[in-house]
Amino acid sequence: MSANNSFDDGSDDSNYDPEIPTIETTGSVDGLEYMTSTIRAEFKTYQSVLPKPDELLQQKHSFALLRKRIEDAGLEVPQFLKYTFEGGIKPHVALCCLLLSEYQSRDNDDNKKKRGVLLRFHALVVHAISFGRWIPQINYPPDFIRYQFNRVAVAVPTHPKVKGEVLRKKIKDRGLPVPNYFLDPEDPKQFPPHIALLVMLQEGEKESRKLNSVLNRLTFSLFAWVALFLRIVLEVIGGAGAIWGGAEVFGLRTHENRELWRWISIAIGALCFFRFLTLNAPQREDEGDILGPTGPWSLRLSVRLRAVCDHPFHYFVRAAPRPPSPPPKKEV
Repeated sequence: MSANNSFDDGSDDSNYDPEIPTIETTGSVDGLEYMTSTIRAEFKTYQSVLPKPDELLQQKHSFALLRKRIEDAGLEVPQFLKYTFEGGIKPHVALCCLLLSEYQSRDNDDNKKKRGVLLRFHALVVHAISFGRWIPQINYPPDFIRYQFNRVAVAVPTHPKVKGEVLRKKIKDRGLPVPNYFLDPEDPKQFPPHIALLVMLQEGEKESRKLNSVLNRLTFSLFAWVALFLRIVLEVIGGAGAIWGGAEVFGLRTHENRELWRWISIAIGALCFFRFLTLNAPQREDEGDILGPTGPWSLRLSVRLRAVCDHPFHYFVRAAPRPPSPPPKKEV
């Protein structure tokens, strides 16, 4: 059999898996620096006509709508909003370039280092309290986009024209979770890569600052704490109280057996608490689902409040990710 398997590349039932350079194999993404600088330079030309970050997250404007908006303003359409015959690049490729460049230089940013120390300390506290089952939730969209990418960066091809299906396959082959913005467009959890790219570009220009302001964090944290407290009152204490009060209403509880009913109420309350934990404890499958692909900020205000009210515990913590699988061994 011929050693040349190039004819097998497009076969659906093929095991053909060409070697594509990654940051792990090459050690750098220097070849993508020009594309990254071009993307950032272009952004400054159409930045003023874009919706604000929270509006982009909530409405997820289509590729065509954003392109028309820029064209109507008489501005040059950026590369990632151009069609292939116009010399454009795919949004997921542009996003990869931007995030790979940031991933390579992340240790050179003193602010991120300081923030990383605080996050690690917070994570250690949550880890200790939950016996390693939970980690802090990320409610700032750019940080969530960055977090999902950094977990899979070693598997992301640095080829400037990598196809979406190839990108997903490379990530899955390493046993890593595919970020929401790299999922197939037909997947209900998919988050448009062009929106993720624009959110990251806006974050670079500090337009997203209000989403991470102290006031916003305090307001939503307070709302989540109140919602959590009320759920415990209704679902746990309320269950125990219903048994105690119901026994009184139906004449089952008397002065002689009140101690028995007290223990029955406590037992029911314990079962209600177990139910509460079962329904509210974060699971790995929840990521990018319960509070939206990029946290509650990807939802309209009314839906955002409802999501936090429905799942207040998830506003603070999430399940610890499954450790990545080792890279597959090469067949000899």
